[in-house]
Amino acid sequence: MTLCMGKGFLLDKEMLDFLSGLTEEGVEDVIDVLGNLKLGERVITKRLFIENFEKIRNFLIELHGETEIKTFFEGLGYTKEDTQEKVSEEGAPLRPGKVKLISSPAFPQKKIEVRDFVDHFRSRYEYMRDVLSSADVENLSSIRKIGSERGSYTIIAMVVEKRITKNKNLFIKVEDLSGNIMVLINQNKKEVFEKAKDLLLDDIVSFNVTGTKEMLFANDIIFPEVILAEKKYSSFDECAVFSSDFHVGSAKFLEKNLLKFIRWLNGVEGDNLQRELAKKVRYLFLVGDNVDGISVFPGQEKELKILDLNKQYEKLVELLRLIRKDIKIIICPGQHDAVWIGEPQPIIGEDWAPGLYSMENVTLVPNPAWVEIDGNFKVLMYHGASMHGIIEEIPELRLKYGHDSPTMVVKEMLKRRHLAPMHGLCDYIPCKKDPLLIFPIPDIIATGDQHRSEVAVHNNILLIASSCWQEKTAFEEKVGNNPEPCKVPILNLKTREIKILDFSDDVKGGGE
Repeated sequence: MTLCMGKGFLLDKEMLDFLSGLTEEGVEDVIDVLGNLKLGERVITKRLFIENFEKIRNFLIELHGETEIKTFFEGLGYTKEDTQEKVSEEGAPLRPGKVKLISSPAFPQKKIEVRDFVDHFRSRYEYMRDVLSSADVENLSSIRKIGSERGSYTIIAMVVEKRITKNKNLFIKVEDLSGNIMVLINQNKKEVFEKAKDLLLDDIVSFNVTGTKEMLFANDIIFPEVILAEKKYSSFDECAVFSSDFHVGSAKFLEKNLLKFIRWLNGVEGDNLQRELAKKVRYLFLVGDNVDGISVFPGQEKELKILDLNKQYEKLVELLRLIRKDIKIIICPGQHDAVWIGEPQPIIGEDWAPGLYSMENVTLVPNPAWVEIDGNFKVLMYHGASMHGIIEEIPELRLKYGHDSPTMVVKEMLKRRHLAPMHGLCDYIPCKKDPLLIFPIPDIIATGDQHRSEVAVHNNILLIASSCWQEKTAFEEKVGNNPEPCKVPILNLKTREIKILDFSDDVKGGGE
């Protein structure tokens, strides 16, 4: 009962009895789902579950698995088996794909206060401190314990200020939970200086230093890099497809090309090899900006073909219904979707897109979201609102790559174990546990936003950036995006082979 009240809900006696059969984690999952679904009621009753049964059932099973949650559903009258064999329209048996939501940052159902920001940054620091201190470090010390006599130390601290001196050295003010101190990085220590140049405000790193409480001199800087022990391979010869940024409703929406892609998915477009590849597709990840939205930026109405947000989603549903039903479609929101822009973003609501809730092969997830599919692949879906800011703040990225290499931006996120490491890179909702930490470690990170398709591997983690289905807009030109629309990465989960198919007008079928 206390947990429910803390989330802003009340329980009637009947539901209290049902929920008492779950673990505390299971109860928290149920409450988070109710909050994300925006059912408009704060008193949890059996009637509430029965009336909204279909839209709650799949989400809860994917979030928590069937083993524990099944008894709870049976108590509510749930008897449907989710493991029945399905059959394609041609009568051939299809192995149903598995989609499980393994981590879903909850959108806080409360008024945000200063304390929430304190807890947010403290939780991030404590997590990073644990990661960095687990390495073999020498003379680990808090800032407060550094004395007046010169010594060697390792400190784990957050960057709060950064400036270049007239001698071209770097002064960095850092702090931990015990205090703050100045760290000097000499430009003659080239390797350390190169690392320091890329430091962002709010980065939490390990400094190997010498000096006193008056001034420390950096000998090395260690980032809390994400490293995956080994690559995963599925035992099933099947594929996952990654796309994003449909921008349905835009006057520049490339509907004809998207229909070409859908025909390929359905096995009626492309040459024989491409059609055989399409038969293996079991998963389609759509990583945000599914519609163009309304009033996302000033003057947007001049660039819209569909001026009603509900009708934009109706058109999206119309297109997704054309895709064969054995493909699992996993959809997260982006900045243009009908959700609160602050991250973590909740799932797209039924009030805006009721048609998505009636599609059995569609799974709606928040942004960001960690999803597990067959082969135990953990896929981190993140649309990428912070990517523009990271590019602008890191000189190496801005000058060498600009907006043309989205996977280079994701590498910087992995380096810092965070999707938006600097305050102000994107709008966010402060939570008691920072929801933008990269944890658990994913096998795949799928992003959108930059409208360019690119694939890379970093520390055994597969980075997949999705293309778009929209011609270049005036807004993109203003912010520096250079879109390459209609390109779709396809990953074979068994071999890890990746192909990028091109569904542009001048390419026959789905050309590579």
